Amino acid sequence: MRTSADLRATALRLAAAQELHPENRSPFVLLEDACTAASEGWSERLERLRAQHAERKARMEQEGVRLPELPERPVIGGPLASFGAQLMQLLNARADWHEGLVVVLAPTRVERPDALCDALRVLLGASGLGAVRWILIDPEPAALEPVAGQLGEQAMRTVFLVDEAEAQRDLARMLDAAEAAPPDIVGPARVGAAWPRGVSPPLRPGHPPADPESIDALLREEGVSLPLAGSRGTELARLVLRAAQAMRRGQPVEAVQQQARARDLCVQADLAREATLMELVLGAYLVAAGDAGRAARIYVAARERAEQAGLPDLGAQAQFALGALHLRAREHAEAAVAYARGAALARESGSAILTIEALRLAGQAQLDVGNADAAAQSWAAAIEVADAAGAPEVKASSAAEVARALAALFRRRGLRDKAERLEERSRDME
Repeated sequence: MRTSADLRATALRLAAAQELHPENRSPFVLLEDACTAASEGWSERLERLRAQHAERKARMEQEGVRLPELPERPVIGGPLASFGAQLMQLLNARADWHEGLVVVLAPTRVERPDALCDALRVLLGASGLGAVRWILIDPEPAALEPVAGQLGEQAMRTVFLVDEAEAQRDLARMLDAAEAAPPDIVGPARVGAAWPRGVSPPLRPGHPPADPESIDALLREEGVSLPLAGSRGTELARLVLRAAQAMRRGQPVEAVQQQARARDLCVQADLAREATLMELVLGAYLVAAGDAGRAARIYVAARERAEQAGLPDLGAQAQFALGALHLRAREHAEAAVAYARGAALARESGSAILTIEALRLAGQAQLDVGNADAAAQSWAAAIEVADAAGAPEVKASSAAEVARALAALFRRRGLRDKAERLEERSRDME
């Protein structure tokens, strides 16, 4: 299954959920370990197979069903051979109704696609593993396509991607329909869904009108402040969508104009969070329009607005964007400062993931200007944050990459023991 980064999690859930299909009789195992330059990940996958079998065994015992124990961890030749032997153990340690095994292989990162493809060919051709079926979640750009190509008709290919052109046409039709709808229209027609042209349903007895203008009037009468509940919210949604549509069509100047109007609307309504969000998007559109100087000013304004409103998470995002602008201009020292401030705001917001990312980028910017000590301090701080965070947050962050970068720095300084511990830690993080 070939998919994109934004759809990867959904594709993974869809694939793994097939274990619950009423016609399926095979246990599924899910392997997300990365294939990096340092390790192809087969040892880690072997341990994951054993852990998932143990979890399945415990859950089946709760239902009064026995699943056999696995023998001792196999050690046969190299990591790949041992992994293959572990698959054979799983094929033998099964319930009465089980048939074969399904391996969902979805590496989070593939740095050595040729090596991974070669290993998969070996496993697919192994005589003792004929009962194992494979579901490969292939990231874009495709890394595992050569394996499917070699199998020919034996492999089923699925492309799980969004048709960008069709999505843009749908959005354009929706916006045009929404803007053409009568002011008093209610229901799906307000957002561009199919509706008889010029037709509004009769009012429900005992219910007030639901069109934006009537909602505004009712809120004023009741003295309730919900700035985006009526016509202003409808206008904001249309401005944001029009800006996004212009950007997708390669019209950044038009996108900037629409997005600036959306930001101004939120400022007039005294909506600090929404205004900051609109400002962050506006900065990105300005970068696309080639106005990096104005974009930098917008990001500074967004961070200041966020700090004043007590929104450190958005302030951190503004600093990320500002740091990226400095890197683009090869201003590495300024980028390091921007990311360090972003890390402080991220820590204040309580987001371990944002804090780790900011410290990683700050350290890399310091290293780019030759300040290895400052880089090591930033990366060590990131690892401390990861150590205090939960496993899901660590896995979703670049903590493993930080550990490898710091290990490489230690190795260059001759600190081999520290480097090896960090490399082992990086594998645990993944």
